[in-house]
Amino acid sequence: MKSIKKITLFILLISMSFVCYSTNNAFRFKITGNGYSDETIIRLVNGATENFDGNYDAWKLFSSNQNVPSIYTQITTGQELSINALPEYGFDKSVTIYTNIPANGTYTLDVEEIFPLTNNYKVSLTSISSNTHYRIIGDTSIVFSFNQQQGTPTFTFNISTPLVVTSIDESCISNNSGEVTLTKQGNTNWMYEILDQNSTIVVANTSSTDTINYSGLAPDTYLAKTTSNGIIDEVYFTIQAAPIVIADFDIDNDTIYLSEGGIINTTNQSQNATTYFWDFGNGGNSTAVDPSYVYSTIGDYNIVLNSSNNNCTEQTSKSITVLTSPSVVTSVQHHAFENVKLQNFGNGKYQITSPYAVLTAIAIYDITGKIVFNENNNSNTYFVSLENQPQGMYVALLSYENGTVLTEKLWR
Repeated sequence: MKSIKKITLFILLISMSFVCYSTNNAFRFKITGNGYSDETIIRLVNGATENFDGNYDAWKLFSSNQNVPSIYTQITTGQELSINALPEYGFDKSVTIYTNIPANGTYTLDVEEIFPLTNNYKVSLTSISSNTHYRIIGDTSIVFSFNQQQGTPTFTFNISTPLVVTSIDESCISNNSGEVTLTKQGNTNWMYEILDQNSTIVVANTSSTDTINYSGLAPDTYLAKTTSNGIIDEVYFTIQAAPIVIADFDIDNDTIYLSEGGIINTTNQSQNATTYFWDFGNGGNSTAVDPSYVYSTIGDYNIVLNSSNNNCTEQTSKSITVLTSPSVVTSVQHHAFENVKLQNFGNGKYQITSPYAVLTAIAIYDITGKIVFNENNNSNTYFVSLENQPQGMYVALLSYENGTVLTEKLWR
């Protein structure tokens, strides 16, 4: 009995001595049964190691009384500790607790939080034989039935660090490309679930690595839930919808002339785009924001703009006509439709009507300046057929009885 008192006093003195080293994250494990009790201490101390630290740790002194149960941790076999100071982990860690049980029977394990657990940790206790987990929140008392055993790994004290969640937003509108990475550093056996805002399970699985990645998430707020050794972590995260990419641009003219340099100037009006690709319809291209481009050959061209943001691309286009010079016809004026009505019957057939003034003549030119249709008359209506002409832009020259000359564009 005296030796037991000496051991208890020794542990008490050492336990009191570590107050100056740590005021957080310290637990006492006390086993009681067969008329006796014993205890061990595990604590997390900044500066401690997993080996023996003379300033923090204490070797285990076993009672000579064979009826006394023992509880302890160990570095290796033969290096048992009554006080085990460990580093402040930044990853999940399980510490094995050993027992000597002198006789079959019922034993009580009291887990006492000597100094409070900081909020960057959660802890639990696992019974190795039954794989039963006990969440430790404050002081906890658990009753076990043990058979006689010696030097047996009986429990694990599980130290859990916070679940780390990183997410990537949707890359392109409506493509549901959100991603999330869940990390339980140092842990290779944990269950995880991802639930959407309606608490519907999106995915549920078990991980054998400390990091998992899941993709294909639609924009929403989700709950990431992990379970390991009876410890549950829950973290909310949000996948943001991708901004809508709008491809749009303006040009300074839809008809340009080689005699004036053949240059077209663009004004980029795209939204939420970061890169651009311009196709000017004749093999030329640019990645500038607002490029200017020089044409050298007459013709009809389609300018195409691809506006992109990450993996998302939208496209728009505008048509232009390149002529040799403005002398092909008189300068083009946009005439109000209430004065001239143009009906397109398809396949190059048109009807031109001037309800308020008499047309005396109409001439139609192709982009080279060649006349493809010419008729004199005194009428308000002309029927024009370009069905035998190649596709492209044509210019109609309209002459009125009062001497006014106007033009309209036709597209074949």
